[in-house]
Amino acid sequence: MNAKNIIINSSLLFIISSVFMTNLHELGHFITAIVVKAENVRLFHNYVTYDSDLLPLHFKILITAAGPIVSLLVGLLFHLVCANYKQRNLLFLFYLYMTVFGYISFFGYLMVSPFFIEGDTGYIFNELGFSFWLTLLISFTGIASIFFILKKLSKYFAEMGTKEVLGNADLRKQFANSLILYPLFIGIISTTLLNLPVPVFLSLLYPLFSPLAIMFCYGNLLGNKYSAKMFNENFHQIDKIQPMLFGYLALIIIMNRLLVLDFSVH
Repeated sequence: MNAKNIIINSSLLFIISSVFMTNLHELGHFITAIVVKAENVRLFHNYVTYDSDLLPLHFKILITAAGPIVSLLVGLLFHLVCANYKQRNLLFLFYLYMTVFGYISFFGYLMVSPFFIEGDTGYIFNELGFSFWLTLLISFTGIASIFFILKKLSKYFAEMGTKEVLGNADLRKQFANSLILYPLFIGIISTTLLNLPVPVFLSLLYPLFSPLAIMFCYGNLLGNKYSAKMFNENFHQIDKIQPMLFGYLALIIIMNRLLVLDFSVH
């Protein structure tokens, strides 16, 4: 097992998936704003702006809700893909990361809703007049939900290993560090830099802290027992450097930096 190559491949997929998920989330806001005929709609790398002065409140709530809803739908869609995908390979790991970031992007906003009214869910709950305690209850529901979901998803990370990895505690720890732990911190640093510049501090909280929820998967991967019914017969893919991933990373960075300049519809 080449731990260094696994770290590189998993880190690249982490960054690609995280940035792509952010783009889909913002596209949800952007397209909804266009549909409700908001004026001066502008899509940036991690936020959307529009002229809200003359827009009815229900349209503003709809635009704000669209991002988290898209995130949840992406999480559900890719979760379904993972559940039905028969191979364990690089493409599966991409699907798995998209599942994780889709769920994190939705439930993460629920988690911070009592504390940041400028965030998507915080704004909605504040405008709807939710009490602090109701919002706090929703936040705890979000925490419990993401914990339960990622616990279930941990088996898919385990299945990225070989039979030997699944059956050997020392090998499994080395594999978990290479597949999840080190890519997590590399990914957090990279995606935080790609989120700059930010309009509000909350925009930095997401890439800095929300991916830490993946540690639920890490802990379960180390502690749980897994059968060898499903394992990675294409282990050589993650055990060797895959140049195509650098190409995909370059494309996602170019798109990200172009969106810093904004894409607008007037």
